[in-house]
Amino acid sequence: MKNLVLTIFSLLFLSSGLVAQEYTIGFSSKTFRDADRRNRRVNARIYYPISNNTSQSVNEQFPVIVLGHGFIMGSDAYQNFYDTLVPQGYIVVFVNTEGSIFANHIAYSEDLAFMVNAIQQENDNSSSVLYQAVADKTALIGHSMGGGAATVAASLVEVETLVTFAPAQLRFDTLTPASEVTEDAIVFSGSGDAVTPANEDHIPIYNSLGANCKYFINILGGAHCYYANSNFACDFGENSSSGNIQITREEQQEIVFGYLNSWFAYKLKNDTSAQEQFISDLSSDAIDYENGCLENNQEMIIDQNPTVVISPNPTTQKITIGTKNSNTFEKVEFYNQQGILIHTSYNKETYTSQIQSGNYILKIFTKKGITTKQLVVKN
Repeated sequence: MKNLVLTIFSLLFLSSGLVAQEYTIGFSSKTFRDADRRNRRVNARIYYPISNNTSQSVNEQFPVIVLGHGFIMGSDAYQNFYDTLVPQGYIVVFVNTEGSIFANHIAYSEDLAFMVNAIQQENDNSSSVLYQAVADKTALIGHSMGGGAATVAASLVEVETLVTFAPAQLRFDTLTPASEVTEDAIVFSGSGDAVTPANEDHIPIYNSLGANCKYFINILGGAHCYYANSNFACDFGENSSSGNIQITREEQQEIVFGYLNSWFAYKLKNDTSAQEQFISDLSSDAIDYENGCLENNQEMIIDQNPTVVISPNPTTQKITIGTKNSNTFEKVEFYNQQGILIHTSYNKETYTSQIQSGNYILKIFTKKGITTKQLVVKN
């Protein structure tokens, strides 16, 4: 099963066209100063796209991804992020502060927020490696401590999206700032994570987010540390916990980047086909998830395809799915308002008497593609 999941996501990478290796990775390190905090020194490691076989920057502008690290985790632990995202045309900025056991969580949150604007200003700095290369779209992401800090930072500065991996509640109130985050967001969790248990950290943060569109993606058998490469501090903490990890680090990273590739292409590059890919991939057996976008953003997924018809709608006992060609129907999936798959049928006539009253999203599969429809059940 593990190998099957890994193969499926590898094929998604190759077939989606979202991970084309167009650029090689340039690197620079810079210490910025925050005048609003007594010229606090904020060091960043900057990974950026360059032309193949040259050290020269590319005459393009690239979206920015500001990355917050976990507790006592250095930049090497996140090499997988640079190696995956920079070649696709993103600038990845690792905020290299508060890396000790005495990390100041408030300061680190403010460092991440500061860096969002600092990198934007590099676009006009003729002495910077990022001169004229910075697009005006930024994502804030973070792992563990960095996930909590990125959440707080997103309440302080404007970004396109927030993505966190096993986010930890910090040493101060993290949930109130989370409620002030309005950007579209994803919270990744792992069912085998005992370092920051989902019920204590990930779920409260997700539920508190003020975003109108948010996703909670739970990786079945996933670990706390496997989002990143091996790191002594993180691995020691995980090995000392009582988690139930059932997949490998490689498998978890394949799953995560499968979603990240399409999500960033959609949010940072305005690729609507990538949005469709992201939504389609949520049906994977490797995860379960909550879709906080359905109730507030029905128009995002409802397809008014006139060649596919549901009748009656509303319904009480059963529905019949009509298609232009009776041989094209393959199956229909029922999703509730939380985006959870509750029923699958391979028949065009499907009984709904056992389904609770409410609004549902139907994903109808035919040989020509996938159509989504809204269904009202009244039992």
